[in-house]
Amino acid sequence: MRIAALLVAVVAAAAQAAEPKSLESIAAPLLQAQTYCETGTGGTDVGLEQLAQNPYRLCAHRDGRFKFIERPGTPSQIVMWSDGRKLHRYVEYGGGYQQYDLADRSGAHLYERPREAAPALHSRLFRSATRSGAGLDLLGSLRGYRINAELSDARQTVYERTETEGPASSRIRVKDGAIVRYEYLWHGILRGYVEIASREVDRPLTDADLAQEVPVWVRYSLENNRPVFAGGLFVLAALAGFAFWAWRFSRAEHWYDVVTLRRQLWRIFAWAFVGTAALLGLLAAVTWGSPGHPPAIVFVVGLAGLAGIGFALIACFLLAGYASQALWARQPREP
Repeated sequence: MRIAALLVAVVAAAAQAAEPKSLESIAAPLLQAQTYCETGTGGTDVGLEQLAQNPYRLCAHRDGRFKFIERPGTPSQIVMWSDGRKLHRYVEYGGGYQQYDLADRSGAHLYERPREAAPALHSRLFRSATRSGAGLDLLGSLRGYRINAELSDARQTVYERTETEGPASSRIRVKDGAIVRYEYLWHGILRGYVEIASREVDRPLTDADLAQEVPVWVRYSLENNRPVFAGGLFVLAALAGFAFWAWRFSRAEHWYDVVTLRRQLWRIFAWAFVGTAALLGLLAAVTWGSPGHPPAIVFVVGLAGLAGIGFALIACFLLAGYASQALWARQPREP
């Protein structure tokens, strides 16, 4: 009897071990990780004969930091990362850089749900499998999948979920006890997928894994940070003016010669300002109410803005001459 009972227990244990695990039981341990990294490829149907293939790499930390790279190692790579307070986006090939506060969700159109409760929830595969109908809950979304015995074999177990309404369905493939591929189908035709090539859990992460260095000239360029760029132009204009007028005062036979030159430049500045204002006023009168998209008056306003900035920089250059004169006047001279 004891032998029979032992055999029954062994058979039951073997049967239990052979029974495939549920998807939520496979995913649940990953949600407890402190750090999570994965590399893979994703594709969606763009109306071509083959699905587009977009490689990616991501790493995330439980403290809220993450970094996601689309098409890594290529000239067209796009990097998005968060330091826990702001969402950053850097397009290397175009020199584009933006940052958004996480509090106001202004960057949600670039990266949905930048604040996740667990690092593994940044996984592209898990995000594809998470359904809004399940309250954006990963484990609740996975609970609706059932094993497809026809597609499963010794190498992989295929789980499938079919929509109650409509021709859409999705599949998740598990190999060696790990979720490795998600597929979205429409009328049985593959329309999108995410496949994980490698996964790392609880690996110590460095700053390079979670952030991206952006060149200063890109971070504060005219396209990416207009206020700082404009401020830098005025600082350069003031420094250039200070250096120019200091040089003129140091080389002049008499200081009044430099003052006379400055007055002449101010007169030219004033006449140029009046002439430009009159010309822009005439253009505004001619184009006012004209048709077009955008209307011609918009270009006139743009020209006025550029002219205003130009005159402001010239004025800053000339005004720096007074600071140079004051400093020159304080310096001791030989009698």
